[in-house]
Amino acid sequence: MFNGESKLSVETRKIQRTTDGTCLVSLPKNWVKRFNLKKGSLLYVRERADGCLVLDPQYTVDVSPETTIKASKRLEDDILSSYLLGYEVVVIEAPKLTAEFKERIKHAVNRLVGVEIIEEDDHRVVLQCLLKPTAFPPEKILRREYVLSLSLFKDVFNSFISTDFKLAKTLPERDEEIDRLYFLLVRLLRSLILNPRLSEKLNISLIDCLDYRLIASLVENIADRAVEMANFIVQMNNYKLPPEIKEQAKKVGEELQATYEEVVKAIFSKDEKILMSAIQKREEAEKNLKKLEENMDKEKNLDSRLTYTFLSFVHRVLDHLKDMMDLVTTIR
Repeated sequence: MFNGESKLSVETRKIQRTTDGTCLVSLPKNWVKRFNLKKGSLLYVRERADGCLVLDPQYTVDVSPETTIKASKRLEDDILSSYLLGYEVVVIEAPKLTAEFKERIKHAVNRLVGVEIIEEDDHRVVLQCLLKPTAFPPEKILRREYVLSLSLFKDVFNSFISTDFKLAKTLPERDEEIDRLYFLLVRLLRSLILNPRLSEKLNISLIDCLDYRLIASLVENIADRAVEMANFIVQMNNYKLPPEIKEQAKKVGEELQATYEEVVKAIFSKDEKILMSAIQKREEAEKNLKKLEENMDKEKNLDSRLTYTFLSFVHRVLDHLKDMMDLVTTIR
């Protein structure tokens, strides 16, 4: 796999001109040897956005990186790592692959978009990622991840306010789809960084890759916070909220939801006015959250664990939204 490091120091070349006006530049001898170039070999020349010319001797080479891992206690983590690192073929080996190991492999594969088991026997299992990177633009994946995260966020507030324990129980399973999209996006972004040809084809710069990665992580974090809150709601199972607390919590939830929607709009549109709107909504949410905290502290019948967990959840979401707003200022 391309590791992003050049084996050549910077060299200078003088342009030579023939009598018919053609300009010639000699190629570094070591570079020519390394790629086994001969008279008549094809080089692909393209211009980058900054005006530099790129000479590509392997434009048509289709590399399918493969790795082998040993079945162990870290099997699921090793499979995930191989996926995120961009390997297309993963071979899992063991002296004896038990039914338990095979079940763990299937569970790990279900968490990864596009991965299938293509070979299996008692000693090895071969996984292959069948997705083409160009089929999934990063923006499309991120938008889908955000939509699912926002839905999760709405429902955890609804389940908290209405004490809907059945709804809360469904949220962790829905979060798994967000994880799948996040893993897919990380894999794709890493492939773009390591493969300049692919990033140019999708018109995505290295800075874009960094921004996508950070935003996707924050979107996933918001979903994770929602799941943590949902799990706690299920554990409590018997609390009741006073009407005033319900109304205030509902208002805070709606303001946070509006903030989330606005900041994501600002990210994709790079619109400063939308960003300012998101900042104002966040400030309103903080003001109303402060009032809610004061009233929850006064309620003697409210379980202190519930109060602490809910307020901690909201504050952490606010922090994630603030981090997303800070990113907007860097990508405008």
